[in-house]
Amino acid sequence: MRQWKKNGLNVLPIRQDFSRYNLEKLRWDAFAGLSVTLIVFPQAMAYALLAGLPIEYGLYGATVATFTAALFAGSRFLSLGPTNATAVLLVNSFTALGISIEKIPIFLPTLLVLTGSFLILSALFNVANVVQYVSRSVISGYVTAVVIIVIVNQIHNVFGFDLTMIQDNACMFVDTCVATWHGLSSIESSSVFISLVTLYIHQFIKTKFPKSPVAFTIIALACLTYILQKIMAINVQVLTPIDVSAWRTSWTGFSLDNLNLMADSALILSFMCLVDSTIVLKTLSSRIGQKANVNQMAFGLGLANIFCGLFSGMPVSASLVRSSTNYASGARTSLASLFCGCFCLLCIACLGPFFNYIPKAGLATLIIILACSLLDKHTLKVVITSTRSDACVFFVTLVAAFLFPLSTAIYIGVFLSIALFLKKATVPAFFECIYDENNEMSEIDPHTSLFKQLEITIIHMEGNLFFASSEIFRDQMRMISERSALKIIILKMRNVMHIDATCILALEELLYYMYLNKRVLILSEVNKYVFKALQRSRLTEFIGLENIFTDKRSQSNLSTALALKHAQHIIGDKNFYVRVLVVNNKKKRIQTTAEIGSEPQQKSSPQSVQDADKL
Repeated sequence: MRQWKKNGLNVLPIRQDFSRYNLEKLRWDAFAGLSVTLIVFPQAMAYALLAGLPIEYGLYGATVATFTAALFAGSRFLSLGPTNATAVLLVNSFTALGISIEKIPIFLPTLLVLTGSFLILSALFNVANVVQYVSRSVISGYVTAVVIIVIVNQIHNVFGFDLTMIQDNACMFVDTCVATWHGLSSIESSSVFISLVTLYIHQFIKTKFPKSPVAFTIIALACLTYILQKIMAINVQVLTPIDVSAWRTSWTGFSLDNLNLMADSALILSFMCLVDSTIVLKTLSSRIGQKANVNQMAFGLGLANIFCGLFSGMPVSASLVRSSTNYASGARTSLASLFCGCFCLLCIACLGPFFNYIPKAGLATLIIILACSLLDKHTLKVVITSTRSDACVFFVTLVAAFLFPLSTAIYIGVFLSIALFLKKATVPAFFECIYDENNEMSEIDPHTSLFKQLEITIIHMEGNLFFASSEIFRDQMRMISERSALKIIILKMRNVMHIDATCILALEELLYYMYLNKRVLILSEVNKYVFKALQRSRLTEFIGLENIFTDKRSQSNLSTALALKHAQHIIGDKNFYVRVLVVNNKKKRIQTTAEIGSEPQQKSSPQSVQDADKL
């Protein structure tokens, strides 16, 4: 229980809503639930069709997810259910495993139970917040690829032909494109007509009912299909009716072999569900000024996927469109999702037998419209134009999604994003400067032996010291310490907030090298986190506590001034120049440097170490 409370988890958060419920809240929650039902009901059918599943999988998944969200998600606005991303990722996962569409219902329960288990574990161990370290460039590249894949996968339904050149268990994006191209020669005129009418009806209804255009569009299409079939005797490809009394639990396919087979796909699916839902939750929480409880959301999302796996559903996550509708409709408590689930169940029972009047071409057109709504032009513009690395990650993720399964594309995008970040962060920003004979500032080249009288060097560092920067840090410091006249290096580490074991070992090697060459390393402005790391590794004993000066935030330069006095004591010479320079280098980074010369050869007046306290 301590771990639950530590991560902000509540076993049944809906109890808090029941404790202070009233008729006013019930009215608003019922209205919000009905508004969301008008969106989630047609979307659930569309996403099931997109995933290659019978439409009841989407409807049952939406019903189960909304009930579970009300009980366990802990948010009055969050609406869980099937989404575009989860549908595409589902079919791509099974395609990568060589599982045909006909066999998906056998393996689907195992996949969903594993996915939900991973989400619950992420909530219990506070791993859910790790998604904030995935760059928006990866997410934008993934979403853009999903939109394009959705459009390509629905073209054959829009034009009314079958993809006969490919097999379901070997269908990749390129294969679908080739098969679609060859299938364009057998376009069905009635499907094209229905698709065009769907576009017109959707745009017209959107102006009249902007909150639920999809639901009213499907009703209009059903009426049109009835006229075409019954009055004009035109053959139209339609959906299969649903009998809610045939709803059964799904316990098939659970075995150790299937668990091993589905593990990787379940991990990717849980990751993407977590990413989508976290973005939605944080967006809505920021609107009302509340802190987003990501762990509670992940817990509810995990249970929703498990229940969907056990009750003939499909993968679910949070939808920004449906959650925003819930917010705009004035939902007062999480019971709004409970009402949504009840309305969905009622719609399945009442409207299920009439699904044979919903045309596939019209539903496919709506899927394309819904997919295009996922694209955010502003976000894409920022990602592509802000930095080259972001643009590179975006396009690599996008192209990888076309050449490989979506799960692999996500791995590639995240790996490239981390690699580019490490490339930027690997080089510790430090250099030395000094005044020449004309009292002009110049940067010291570590390879030269120009400064014969230089005895002590102060180096200001920017950036963390971790495994990727260890080699460069050690090599650059070694080059500086190779100058024959150099005796002491004072390393200013105020802006070094972290040091890991790899860099500690590199620092240990550097210390050994300096010890053999009779040089001394002094650390100044060391913060408490770096000092604890040095202390735990016992490197403080190697450096010597007398050579480590901790940071004094109230007196910013006191630590370095004390280090200078200590260096003077080691050298034994009381006449040194001290210069503190602020340098703006070519990379636009502000660096603070200081240099001490052993004898006054500048034209400016000397300054003693005793005056360093005034810095």
